[in-house]
Amino acid sequence: MASVRVMRNLVCLMIVLAVSAAAKGYTMQGLDIVVDYWAGAGSNETIVVVDWNLTNGSYATESHAWGFRWAGTAYVSDALAAIDTAGALDIATLYGGDFVGDAFYYNPSIDSDNHTSAGYSGWWWVGDTINGGVTWDATAAGITSEILGNGKIEGLNSVTNYDEWLTGGTTLTIPVPEPCALTILAIGGLLVGMRKEK
Repeated sequence: MASVRVMRNLVCLMIVLAVSAAAKGYTMQGLDIVVDYWAGAGSNETIVVVDWNLTNGSYATESHAWGFRWAGTAYVSDALAAIDTAGALDIATLYGGDFVGDAFYYNPSIDSDNHTSAGYSGWWWVGDTINGGVTWDATAAGITSEILGNGKIEGLNSVTNYDEWLTGGTTLTIPVPEPCALTILAIGGLLVGMRKEK
């Protein structure tokens, strides 16, 4: 009887640990960031965050993040092209590819919302952070001029006008894992099961 009890508690503990591990993001700049998928290859890496700011709808998740790995010198445009090719994020560019025109994302296995700013005459703010989003450095030169840095987080933010563009980094949200309700339930179940045993 005691071995059955121990085995049941061990299985519950394994479930709790597995759910907790699945909820953890990829750590960069002291943040656990939810990365939808990775693209590219090399020893350098960055995370690209796109925040739609609820443009064209009320999204369950207003921002998403993707990882990019590379060797040598690469630009934001290279990261976006590789991420676009590797999965469900589609980037439309303007002015010969120098600027983002729109970012489309629909991946029902991750988020049931169809993210786009289509039909919305706004701007896409682009910048990077080296301190977990506390401050952001904007680029006005475009995505083909913004050089990637190993460990930097790059951000694209949908804004409505030039004034918002000037402060675009202040509203950019980096997606981090939410507290996992399943983990809390599993721990509660484990504690109730252990209490019944006594």
